[in-house]
Amino acid sequence: MNLKWLDDYLALIETGTFSAAAEKRHVSQPAFSRRIQLLEEWLSVKLVDREHKPVRFTPIATEYEAAFRSLGARIYEFRATLKADSTQSPGLVIATLHSLATAHIPAFLAQMRELDSDQRFRIRSENHEEGVALLVSGRADILITYEDPQTSNGLPPQLASSCPLGDDALVLVASSKLCASEDFLNPDKPLPLLCFPPDSFFGKSVRSYALPELMRDRLVSVQYVSEFSLGLREMALIDQGAAWLPRALIAQDLKQGALCELSSVGRSVPLRIVAYFANNGGKSLQDLMARLVLAQDTDCANPAVTP
Repeated sequence: MNLKWLDDYLALIETGTFSAAAEKRHVSQPAFSRRIQLLEEWLSVKLVDREHKPVRFTPIATEYEAAFRSLGARIYEFRATLKADSTQSPGLVIATLHSLATAHIPAFLAQMRELDSDQRFRIRSENHEEGVALLVSGRADILITYEDPQTSNGLPPQLASSCPLGDDALVLVASSKLCASEDFLNPDKPLPLLCFPPDSFFGKSVRSYALPELMRDRLVSVQYVSEFSLGLREMALIDQGAAWLPRALIAQDLKQGALCELSSVGRSVPLRIVAYFANNGGKSLQDLMARLVLAQDTDCANPAVTP
């Protein structure tokens, strides 16, 4: 597959017309249309219903729109990471969840650079299980992740020292359009649900803490499953169903009224944001954690260095 085809398709999603997308991509409309066809042939899936004007996307294309967007972003993120690693010293590697990389890591990095302006940091955006594996294997120096009251983080206590960074919650939300719909709020009708995979960290948290109570009161209909919070957020914003999402990730959506909280339908899952520092990371890493302890004015578990 040519990466240009994916960029073309994302431009078509963004603009909604072949002519505008072709102009955005600086190619003629016939050439642009042919490249979309090549992508469809490579996928063996029809993405665009060309019988309708303006453009109408097929149901499968609509269902996986968020996945297409995420794929494009991750490819370019991977390219940027490779380029940076080939030209610069690696510095400290921070593994974190996709949702935290968007909602929390920028502020955390700013704080780290205040504590050590000479230190370089490299971010690895992963799911929880992959982040834990990176720290355990020594390929990451710091892991920033979520914890909930009932789900184990999977980290041996002798491996890393932990420091709480703040609180968050998985809250059940839906688009304002759905929240205004009588059918959507009708307890006698199935609730369309956008879910994390059952074996993912967030999936386990929701299923152990919130979903059973909801299902005792109401039938649910699973519409979409993704391990990416950003993907579920995109699906919620286009009225595809309700989803449990980190409050920090959707704070602006809630403030602007694009999403509304369904606290009367499903309970929230309390979360704690925690940084784990590898105990075998050397004195500089432990000193950095010690300075973070002072800056946070909080207690960290088993710090290797006492400030």
